[in-house]
Amino acid sequence: MSDAGGWAWRDACARNSVSAGSMPRRAFPICSAASAAAHERDPSMLRTLIVLSIFVPGMLLSLKYRFVALLLYLWFAFFRPLDWMWLDISALKPSLLVGIVLVVPSLLTGVMPNLTHPLSIGSLLFLASSIVAQVNAVNADVGWSWVDFYTRLLVVCLLAVTLINTPRRLATVMAVMSGSFGFHAAKAGLASMLGGGVRFFDGLSGAFVDNNGYACGTVMIMPLLVAAGDNLDLVVPENRPKLLLWGRRAFRLAVPLCAFTVVSTFSRGGFLGLAAATLVYIAFHQKRVRLALGVSALAVLGLVFVPMPDGYADRLNTLNSYEQDEGSAVSRFHFWQVAKAMADAQPLGVGLRNYEYAYDDYDFSNGRFGHGRAVHSSHFQVLAELGYPGLAIWLGQFACAFLIALRVRRRSWTADLSPASARMMSTTATALMASMTGFLVGGSFLGMALNDVTWLTFAILAALDRVSADLCAEAKRQPAPAPVVAAPLEDFWSTRPVYARGRAALPDNRLGEGGSASRKPA
Repeated sequence: MSDAGGWAWRDACARNSVSAGSMPRRAFPICSAASAAAHERDPSMLRTLIVLSIFVPGMLLSLKYRFVALLLYLWFAFFRPLDWMWLDISALKPSLLVGIVLVVPSLLTGVMPNLTHPLSIGSLLFLASSIVAQVNAVNADVGWSWVDFYTRLLVVCLLAVTLINTPRRLATVMAVMSGSFGFHAAKAGLASMLGGGVRFFDGLSGAFVDNNGYACGTVMIMPLLVAAGDNLDLVVPENRPKLLLWGRRAFRLAVPLCAFTVVSTFSRGGFLGLAAATLVYIAFHQKRVRLALGVSALAVLGLVFVPMPDGYADRLNTLNSYEQDEGSAVSRFHFWQVAKAMADAQPLGVGLRNYEYAYDDYDFSNGRFGHGRAVHSSHFQVLAELGYPGLAIWLGQFACAFLIALRVRRRSWTADLSPASARMMSTTATALMASMTGFLVGGSFLGMALNDVTWLTFAILAALDRVSADLCAEAKRQPAPAPVVAAPLEDFWSTRPVYARGRAALPDNRLGEGGSASRKPA
């Protein structure tokens, strides 16, 4: 398993793959959503050249610009270049190098992780809860390895809150994050369509290694693809209209292809998450009626003209007959009851990723569903592994995130706010709410509480909260601001926030080193 994507992915992938999937893998050819041939390297060097043409200049720029280092980290985490390219350079540990280049120079130059935003505080409390739970860990080594993994992820997330301090940076992060993951998901959907309806049993590496995790990750990314396309004009210079046009088309075309990828995974949790995320996105959209009609028409056309994988309808019909599905669905209810039994016996939890090791001690079915089983729910995973305090922090984090997203949407109605700024705030907040909804529903059926999409979503939302507060304050100070457009290239690397061409939205004394806001957090 490659260590691509993140500076701790190698160990994380190895640990996660142990409990991937609800049942043992069936003995027939496996089609991976990450590539057409899951176990075969592309003999062409073209992929290697593409990856190196991004990685080498990116590393050089990252040494000077902290924000570029963040973008390179996100690209590594979600594109998984080491799994995609032909040349094996994993021994050089490039993902670890990217993480070090992001974190160490940031700390040395005074760009500190944000510790004051409510979502940052909630993330830190989650870390504290995971450390306390180690007292009861059955396998302490596994627990500490996951505490280490989450700590590294958390440092990146808290740095992201600091570094994402302008609308353009926010839109760029959304584009890189969603585009990197969406590239593989959209390609998989297209491959399935052209193949007459292919079923996927594998996904990407990391938290999305199996079909269920990959479906849930794809659902979370889809709303971000829409928001990235809507706000791409903040990233692309205004003198590149064709690039903007085709870029928006690519992001929007990727959405239905990703939806077909979810279908091709045969994941029932992914289907429910997709339905929930779609309903939330439509409900908060300005043109909800028109959008609902468009989505309905697209779904009908898909059912008529797009070849569905054989057996998919039968798979969804099992949602109405859980009591007859002894192999998967009914067992989940038992695993959740075992999780509650663990929390009742150990209110502080049994330690991160220790559910499998503690399962046999709390299994009251006498091994009916096997031994050392996985919890198959992110929420019950938190309950069992971090106890009731951890569950309270987990639920409070999501409640706080939704309230902040709603607050950002209200800010988008501020008088004298430029239309582009209002659109960015509204569309991004709506996309993040839809993404979190997709995880809350889809993640109810598999244990992936530590996936990086969810925690980076919290970071992006915290950054959006801070940026939107600054935009509204600036609008009140200077009515009718100039339209928000993509700044020149030199402004993009600059540490001075630029909201409109030729004018900085904030006075210089409001900024700290590396572009981090030194003002009082929202």
